[in-house]
Amino acid sequence: MDLSGIVRGVQRATLFATAAFVLLLFVNEPSKPPAVPKAGTENLGASIFATRCGSCHGSEGGGGFGPTLGGGIVAERYPDPADQQAVVADGLGSMPSFASSLTPEQIQAVVDYTRNDL
Repeated sequence: MDLSGIVRGVQRATLFATAAFVLLLFVNEPSKPPAVPKAGTENLGASIFATRCGSCHGSEGGGGFGPTLGGGIVAERYPDPADQQAVVADGLGSMPSFASSLTPEQIQAVVDYTRNDL
């Protein structure tokens, strides 16, 4: 029984798997370090985001159950911050309303954080 064909096939598969792995190392961007909140309302916004929003939108705004908010996407989706404040306050689709559990100042802090620091 000639195993040379099988050995060549395994060697070729190993070579391709190794090449794919190395390529992925260089193609994928390193993950973004956790956001460091700035002084003022951003610190409050980061804290609220971590406890109220991160479970659906991802701890760094990368999405999950809820849509991605990081990387300026939320500002593109809602150019007027008042529209984003309304979504946070009133809810949208499967996102709950936070008007009864967050003050307007807290909602503004979360909006500022998601627009400027994620």
